[in-house]
Amino acid sequence: MKITILDPALCCSTGVCGPDVDDALIQTSANVKWLKSLGHDVRRHNISNDGASFNEYPVAIDKLQQNGINSLPYILLNEELVLSGRYPEKAEWEAFISKSRKSEIPLSIKIQPVASDGSCCSGKGCC
Repeated sequence: MKITILDPALCCSTGVCGPDVDDALIQTSANVKWLKSLGHDVRRHNISNDGASFNEYPVAIDKLQQNGINSLPYILLNEELVLSGRYPEKAEWEAFISKSRKSEIPLSIKIQPVASDGSCCSGKGCC
């Protein structure tokens, strides 16, 4: 899954620096490491240090124009905006991953019924 985090203006690429660090940024940094360890393609762009990257995401530009800079951060999954205005908790990331996996299952898969002799068991001596 491709995950993009479009951050508001931060003092550095993650915002985890300086004397007064926001707990949400610390947790997001840990979540990014965890998501990468699961094999997801995670990218973060900070509007103050990497603003040109926002042009790659038309949905983000539209939202910025409509709602302004205070609507950041934006969370995009496979180019789709799924959350804005705050960073997801780990449980929300898990839900996003689960939903994404379900949507990746090909619809053409057909489950074949198992032959049964009418009993509750599927074979001899199983009960």
